[in-house]
Amino acid sequence: MSSSNKAILIAVNPFKNYIVGPNRISKKLGDVEFHKGHLIRNGGVFWDIVPMGRRDLPWKHPEIHSGYFYISKLKKVKYWISIEYIKRWKEINIQKVEKYIPEPRRTYLKYYRNKCMMYYAILIKEIRNLSPERKLSDFTLASTNTKVKRVQNYAIIIDPGWR
Repeated sequence: MSSSNKAILIAVNPFKNYIVGPNRISKKLGDVEFHKGHLIRNGGVFWDIVPMGRRDLPWKHPEIHSGYFYISKLKKVKYWISIEYIKRWKEINIQKVEKYIPEPRRTYLKYYRNKCMMYYAILIKEIRNLSPERKLSDFTLASTNTKVKRVQNYAIIIDPGWR
């Protein structure tokens, strides 16, 4: 399999309250539609994910430029995304890309900087609704060539090319 055939499958939860600052919670960190609006207004939007095992390691898949959002509570893959890059926050000049960082994410980057600088920041340039929506079992893990059964955070998959 060529590396350009890989994509990322990201589990998201728009129903969860996330702590974004002292005495402040928001559901927007997990809300794809909120991020889609930010992207339309600003030409891009950042999402981020916690590295597997919470280890501070560089992103190992720079060839990945597409992905999918899995709404875990609904058990549906509802969105395709076009990715410019994935890097750790600490590798990015945040001032230069600030317009792409939605407000709740900017707030937690400010208050919890030490905790999240190792997170993988994903610069998304396009978000499309998938039609039809898909199930996890419609996707195949790149590492084992088996059907995806569960995604807690993210998984590297064989890109089926759905847009």
